[in-house]
Amino acid sequence: MIKNFIPEGVSDLGYDEFEQISKLEKAVLNVFKNEGYRQIKTPAFEYYDLFSEADNSLETKDMYKLIDNNGQLMVLRPDATIPIARMMATHYKESDGDVKLMYLTDVFRRADFRAGEKREFKQAGIEYFGSASPQIDANLILTAEKAVSAACVGEIKIELGDVDYFNGFLKELMKDERLHSVDTRLRLKELVESKNIPGLKRFAEEFDVNESLTSVLLEIPLLYGNIDEVCDRADKLAMNPEMKAAVENIRRIYSETGKKNITADMGLINTLEYYSGMIFKIYIKNTGVIAGSGGRYDALMQKFGKKIPAVGFGLNIDVLYDSEKKSDVDESSVLTIALGKGRLADITIDNLKKAGITFPEYSKDSRKLIFNDSTGKYRIVFVKAVDVGIYVEKGACDIGVIGKDTLLESGSDVFEMIDLGYGKCKFSVAAPEGFRYDPKKKLIVATKYPRVAKSHFAKYGRSIEIIKINGSVELAPIVGLSDVIVDIVETGTTLRENGLEVVEDITDISARLIVNRASLKTKEKMVSEFMSTVREAAENGK
Repeated sequence: MIKNFIPEGVSDLGYDEFEQISKLEKAVLNVFKNEGYRQIKTPAFEYYDLFSEADNSLETKDMYKLIDNNGQLMVLRPDATIPIARMMATHYKESDGDVKLMYLTDVFRRADFRAGEKREFKQAGIEYFGSASPQIDANLILTAEKAVSAACVGEIKIELGDVDYFNGFLKELMKDERLHSVDTRLRLKELVESKNIPGLKRFAEEFDVNESLTSVLLEIPLLYGNIDEVCDRADKLAMNPEMKAAVENIRRIYSETGKKNITADMGLINTLEYYSGMIFKIYIKNTGVIAGSGGRYDALMQKFGKKIPAVGFGLNIDVLYDSEKKSDVDESSVLTIALGKGRLADITIDNLKKAGITFPEYSKDSRKLIFNDSTGKYRIVFVKAVDVGIYVEKGACDIGVIGKDTLLESGSDVFEMIDLGYGKCKFSVAAPEGFRYDPKKKLIVATKYPRVAKSHFAKYGRSIEIIKINGSVELAPIVGLSDVIVDIVETGTTLRENGLEVVEDITDISARLIVNRASLKTKEKMVSEFMSTVREAAENGK
């Protein structure tokens, strides 16, 4: 019998849904056409080298690869902009004047199925070649807003940044030769992009970054909100002309738009490294998702040997379609907080109570999962601790309190804003007393946290085999199932009672406050107020 199911990360579209999405696509493309853009198409298959050489932030594990008849490594298109840049560099010349291209295409990337991501999704966008003026950048942002408005109903918010602000700071930081490695730079970039303040503090301590640089480093992710206020703060923190020029560029672009729904974020650093100036993101309020993003990528064109200014953006059609279905739900006046029942939730609720935020119907013995506070401003949702990251990442909840251990293992794409300081313990490697690593032998590791274990031992290039354990992981080395374990250690009592000892510590763990990427921008005031309350309550509780 023929199997009648399809792979994870892809989906069939019935005729009703197909017609609705086609109507949405047409609305978006009509906006682009009215702005003078002409549609093009690039191949679904490209050479792997095109992407690896154009942008080293596109990791090989994120691409779907195959070998052609000549032994060449090929990939299914993981990005829409790079092939269009290749096409522009190949078929057009600097003398051709301004070129305005638009596209509607499928993009293929490795997906996190646990988070409901798709490995194939539709993207629509425009690319403008030939001008580097702020007026063009502003017009591109306004076109993106028009396209989103034409596709779905909902309040739109736009955040504007410039990657040269962070790049300028990076130049100051890289005067220290210890920080020159690519891995170190990428690690720092990820910490800033995810607004991981606790992680940035550890980074500064690890590399003994001087006080003046550390203070700016910790401020950059928090430079978001009102354009004028953010630019004033950013200008005062600027350490060189490049950083100051980035601030001035944002001011010029913003003045050209004349829009009140645009905010600034100087910590906005797109994970794709080919961006080289203005960047922006578009949010649809109440959906908890980013509808699209874009920016300037003049440096990418230079890699193709062309000095052609270039700027563009892409909209995720699937996200726009899903947003349209959610747009009639107004949650703008309520902040939803995800908690996993247990010790962290108990401490969090106690701290909130001390700060004057109470949930009258809440009881530890209740089977209810959702509780509103006495003012109607806050709502707590109880989920499994391991699911807190997913609820926040996908926008079902605006904020979450989660253990760093769970956050590391889940890999949730959220802002990690505050180390709450409670629920402290360590991630450690433990083994029977007297154990010593043997570099000539494969190491067998038992753990509830395979992602963390794999990441830790990968740093040493050690050959390992990971065995996922759901129960008492301490038993594994005792009965010979593994050589070592990776687990949470608080007091070490359980280890000692079973003849085990800590071989090495991986990282410190405590409760973290995480925020949905869209909620931080669309509910900025509410989130900021709550974070201040939680931070103060946590500090008073120490």
